[in-house]
Amino acid sequence: MKTTMPLNDGGKCRRSGFTLVELLVVVSIMALLLTMTILAVNFNRDAERISDGARQIQSYLSGARDRAIHAREARGVRFFLDPNNSRGISAMVYIDPAEFWSDGVVQLQRWDADQNGKTDARSNTMDINQDGITVDTQDGMNGDNPERVWVVAGVGTGWWELKRRGLLFNGLRMRIPKGPSGTWYPINTNLIDITVAPTLTQRLVLQVPYADPGDTDKSRTQAFDSGGPEDYELELPPRILPNQPAYLPEQTVIDLDGSQVPFFWRPTVTGQQGTGNLQYSQFMDIVFSPRGTVVGGAASNGVIYLYVADNTDSLALKQSYIASLDSDPTTAVQLFNAKVLAGNRFIPADELDTDNANTGTWLPDYSDPPYQTGERRVVAVFCQTGAISVHPVSGLDANGDGWADSPFTFAENGETAK
Repeated sequence: MKTTMPLNDGGKCRRSGFTLVELLVVVSIMALLLTMTILAVNFNRDAERISDGARQIQSYLSGARDRAIHAREARGVRFFLDPNNSRGISAMVYIDPAEFWSDGVVQLQRWDADQNGKTDARSNTMDINQDGITVDTQDGMNGDNPERVWVVAGVGTGWWELKRRGLLFNGLRMRIPKGPSGTWYPINTNLIDITVAPTLTQRLVLQVPYADPGDTDKSRTQAFDSGGPEDYELELPPRILPNQPAYLPEQTVIDLDGSQVPFFWRPTVTGQQGTGNLQYSQFMDIVFSPRGTVVGGAASNGVIYLYVADNTDSLALKQSYIASLDSDPTTAVQLFNAKVLAGNRFIPADELDTDNANTGTWLPDYSDPPYQTGERRVVAVFCQTGAISVHPVSGLDANGDGWADSPFTFAENGETAK
């Protein structure tokens, strides 16, 4: 029988394991690779989340357009504010055509705050729409000139009850006179107080002055002695269709401060300390006609750009910028509101540094690692054609002020996003 003998290599033992140091090195390398993998996966998921949200908005709006064409009557989409971000949209629902209201008779009037029958004298500033925005009126040419025809006084109109039921609010449209010969005007409802009993005469304020200056002396409240319109029609908000709202992906919003939307979506300003909150409307609607075009107040925009972004970016970057405007929170909020209402879109550059935000600056500082703004998209709605498309955001910041120079460039040039 053949016996196998153990090998002898000169008394040296062959090692059969790893040292503790080697194991630690291997574990560290594996942990590093795992971390990098997770970060890469999260980055891709974030990019996909924003892209998916933009595509969802596009699909939902296209669905409303298709419904309008198929049903041969108007259909639309209403957007809802995010419960944790009063400046961002996170849900939407389908709506059907608006109804029209024309009860009672109306009289067109000039601005008369104390209701004494005489037009209020011009002062340095006026706030005709009672929206917190005062405009210099000394030259008689600015928008809040009280000598122009601003007020629609109605008797038997039922406006108080409509407002109490949530059917009458700032930004709705009124046509004066009633019918195809009339002109549409956005309205302000702040003169109707639903906390007290309704008065015999109820007053709405036009957000732009009436086209006809009237035939009476400008010192009188009543604008017309004869021949003035006495009827009107009020476009009430569309009705929500019986279906579940569609929610955007988690932590994805339409940032309204970065979007180009109809002005009446944000008709008034509040001075809520520290939030920079604009009183965005609860009726933000895009309605399509049976021909597939956008109709209603939103159509006046020409093109609507919906800025889709990460909710954290929307909140954190905005608060950093607001804090940089002034050391006093209320003043900072007012300054930010004025910028947004003037048409400045809050769309940050691709990368920036907000470390010095609270010291009065908000400029990129590349001596430190810059803040990388998350993925974002623009959903463009072309009102005249009804076309809806998704585009990347141009975050180029050539002058280094932290703002994207021309964020909607790709949408204007027709470059679509993946």
